[in-house]
Amino acid sequence: MDSFRGPLQSLMQWLGGAAVLLICDVTGRQISQALTLPVPGSVVGMLLLLLGLMLYGRVPRGLAVVSGQLLRLLALLFLPAAVGVFYLEGLSVNDWLALLAALVIGTLISLVLCALLMQKLLGKGDGDSADD
Repeated sequence: MDSFRGPLQSLMQWLGGAAVLLICDVTGRQISQALTLPVPGSVVGMLLLLLGLMLYGRVPRGLAVVSGQLLRLLALLFLPAAVGVFYLEGLSVNDWLALLAALVIGTLISLVLCALLMQKLLGKGDGDSADD
């Protein structure tokens, strides 16, 4: 009976983590729809999850495991949207140029903002230097 304890406990933690993600998502969608917010329900759900984790003070093991597995599969989750772009018919050259420009500019803005945020979080942008 004890041989099942480890795997069963891991399974229960995983299911608990998945349930937390699902509950936050569904609750966020319901709140967004009920209040007719201009923000997608999934974003409201992520904010609820963030608030809950901040109040709890740490990330539970089951939630960390499920989140890690989902992050490893993140590229596959974007695949259907990326493939769908190629089935857009009737787009002119100007439409494709605008789409390409939006993708490039959006990517560059994201890279710059991520670099600035990382610099700020790591404390490299505050003028401290070991050379001084």
